[in-house]
Amino acid sequence: MDGLSSRILDSHVYASETNYISPNKLVFQVDLAPGETRTFYILDASALAAVPPPIVKTFARYVPERFDDFAWESDRIAHRTYGQALIAKEHTISSGPDVWIKKDRGLIVDTMYATKHYHEDNGSFMDDYRVGKSRGCGGLGIWDGLKLYTSSNYRHWKLITTGPIRSEFELAYDAWDAGHGRMVFETKRYSIDAGSWMTKAQSTFSSEDKSPLTIGVGLAERACPTNREEFIAHDQAEGWMTYWQPEDKPKGVTAVAIVLPKGAVAEFTNDDPDLAEAKLHANVPQPTHEDYPPIRDQLAITKVQIGQPFTYYFGACWDRSGDFTNHEQWEAYVKRFAERRNQPLQIAIGN
Repeated sequence: MDGLSSRILDSHVYASETNYISPNKLVFQVDLAPGETRTFYILDASALAAVPPPIVKTFARYVPERFDDFAWESDRIAHRTYGQALIAKEHTISSGPDVWIKKDRGLIVDTMYATKHYHEDNGSFMDDYRVGKSRGCGGLGIWDGLKLYTSSNYRHWKLITTGPIRSEFELAYDAWDAGHGRMVFETKRYSIDAGSWMTKAQSTFSSEDKSPLTIGVGLAERACPTNREEFIAHDQAEGWMTYWQPEDKPKGVTAVAIVLPKGAVAEFTNDDPDLAEAKLHANVPQPTHEDYPPIRDQLAITKVQIGQPFTYYFGACWDRSGDFTNHEQWEAYVKRFAERRNQPLQIAIGN
């Protein structure tokens, strides 16, 4: 209950670890001004009159009917990633997250899979983001300075929670060669909160070699015809990068972003610096079936420790939703997101 207004807030309890019997997390959402202090009360449900059920604003699930995809969404944006079955069926090897865009605040994952109208504009949502073999929106790989070594599709999944405020799940990947014969495993936990365009990613690597790994967190770059515009912006000190893609007429613009820990980015680079101008500015017939093809990955380079979780964020938006209609607005959102990361809420619990 909000101590100021006495309003009952939507809340969400869950067990953050699969071996926990009882819930250990309580989440709810508030808006606070800079420096503001607020009080909230936790009341036993039996002390309350009937309370309307919360509005469900996030969702995540395993999708066995579509080659074992795993999909998740908030009321702002949706994503999916691919499992082993897609390799056998379509020979598609890609561990980069996909993006599904939407105009309204509804949840769309189940509708998309039920109708199978992925790449056509459904009026308020569609899939107009091509991952291919790229890092997609926020995928990563092991970087040796010249080449990016990437995992195959995920092998195992665990759903932690799906509910009104947060959806959280875990994916495990088979070992892959990170260069010079070094084998690494990755376990990845994703979570997304109501009202957010950003997904929290927490990667934990294991390897017999305990020395640190250099990784590249990436965004797929598209060809930009001479009659289109694209905007790539980044801040090394604050650890963020945005990419406002070339417009896919008449489907609009999809923009993406990554946010790494403050001070963690050693450099921004790409995995094909010698790419020919003809490919960089290739003409792409409009409208595409599914976005422009990826031509290379824009990368944020950082180091991670074996066995220690590395946390970063990735997200996307669609200009047709009206939330961000130009690259400056998207960059401002990501910049502000990083500022909030730098200034977490201070929470005190007492009687």
